[in-house]
Amino acid sequence: MFEVHKRLTGLRDSSGNGRPLYERVAHELSEAIRLGELKPGERLPSVRQLATDAGLSVTTVMSVYNMLAESGLVRGEAGRGTFISERPKSDEAQAHTDSAPAEPVHRPPTRRPPTRRTSSAWRRMVLAQTEARLIESFPAAVDIMRGSPDPELLPVEAIRDAMKTVSSSLRPRDLEYPSTLSIEPELAEALQPRLMADGLAADSADMLVGNSTQQFLSLLALLLRQRSPEEPVLAGVEEPGYQTAMDTLELAGLTLIPMRLDQSGVTVEGLRAALESGVSAVFLTPRAQSPTGCSWSVERRRALADVLASYPEVWIVEDDHFAEASVSRPGSLYNDARLQDRVIYLRSFSKSIAPDLRLSLAVARPPIRHSLLMAKSFADGWTPRVSQRILAAVLSDARTDELLLRARTEYTRRRTTLHEAILIASDTHGLDASVDHVGPDGLHLWVTLPRGVDADRMVEAAARHGFLLAGGQPFFVTPGNQRHLRLNAGAVLPADAAKVAAAIRDAAVDVLNQPTALLTP
Repeated sequence: MFEVHKRLTGLRDSSGNGRPLYERVAHELSEAIRLGELKPGERLPSVRQLATDAGLSVTTVMSVYNMLAESGLVRGEAGRGTFISERPKSDEAQAHTDSAPAEPVHRPPTRRPPTRRTSSAWRRMVLAQTEARLIESFPAAVDIMRGSPDPELLPVEAIRDAMKTVSSSLRPRDLEYPSTLSIEPELAEALQPRLMADGLAADSADMLVGNSTQQFLSLLALLLRQRSPEEPVLAGVEEPGYQTAMDTLELAGLTLIPMRLDQSGVTVEGLRAALESGVSAVFLTPRAQSPTGCSWSVERRRALADVLASYPEVWIVEDDHFAEASVSRPGSLYNDARLQDRVIYLRSFSKSIAPDLRLSLAVARPPIRHSLLMAKSFADGWTPRVSQRILAAVLSDARTDELLLRARTEYTRRRTTLHEAILIASDTHGLDASVDHVGPDGLHLWVTLPRGVDADRMVEAAARHGFLLAGGQPFFVTPGNQRHLRLNAGAVLPADAAKVAAAIRDAAVDVLNQPTALLTP
């Protein structure tokens, strides 16, 4: 078999004229296939084996194999590995088989879409595969990779009682097909004061209930594609940002344009640059941004609104995923009269009430709301009325606000305690690790690693020290960033913060002392 790692030797340490490492690796393997050095049906090394042989990160190799699969050069077979596909005719061979036209054909120029790095859901897949592999290798390690809320901080008793109340009053016609897709009146009534507290004066006629924020993102991407069926659709997204949203938008055919962040969320400069590039929509998180935890200030919200006012065709999507568990109150762009007709405000209850309720709220004015409602009606019809009534009963339960206050307080305490512990542990060993964009909200901490510490190897080393962490690469638009970790601080009790910080410190020392060693058994 052709020794793949020989072709890749030295790529990691070369500049590559600014091209990302994963692109250079994919190019080299594509050349090996084109030249016949890798033959149809031949099996490529496993992800871990190639990473070890070529001195690459596991995430980089995963991204490379995804790119080759999208190009049709390789195929994956479950449980067996990755194989070279049957080679299509080359361009040169095709040229000989096709007859040339008698006269030149003049075609009008077409607009080429911007180059897209990938179009597959590589981010979620990388995280899931890494987690599964680490759990298998280190079954005793504590998993703080996921973005899940602490189940102990969810209003379980209120949900139980709400289910009993709703089921006891259930009538046969409640199980029929609905005559309307409007929000259930009791849910709208329960939500309105909560929306008002966050600065949204929304009428029930502007509300639509879906099964998840991810569903709404998929539907919005569909609508954006319908607006410009012949042109590439660009979407501005936060970077680093929510990996599932990026995957969802890319799978729907949108091209992602990154927008920079600071401690107050998307910067004015980052937003303006995306708008000037021609985006059709921007996707923003007003508070508890994933993965950094940053939130808008009121001043930042106003500054973003001023910029957006000059781009009247651009849709504005607010993903307020942590609303009920949030301390911050930055307000919403929905209430700006200049923007209201093109703001789609999304509010999820997964982090605060329960992920398994599978409910999310969209607030939008006509005609966007009507288009969104029509798209949902053809996607899954409707969101169960029984589930809507259960959520309404939970939100109306006096105990829920007490539990939400407890959750807000506890998540803030956990993030603050872990942040301080990481800084102390790093200082004691002279490491320059830092925690970025620390605010009062959210589940996550975003850690910048010391120079010379590769995130993938850091994740492997931390697992050996007892904790599963997420490398930061899947939270970027394109692969290649190996300087960050995402931690679910919401899953770390204050009493355990020093242990997590020590594991991060010791793992960093291991990687610095063994920069190219494979650390998993």
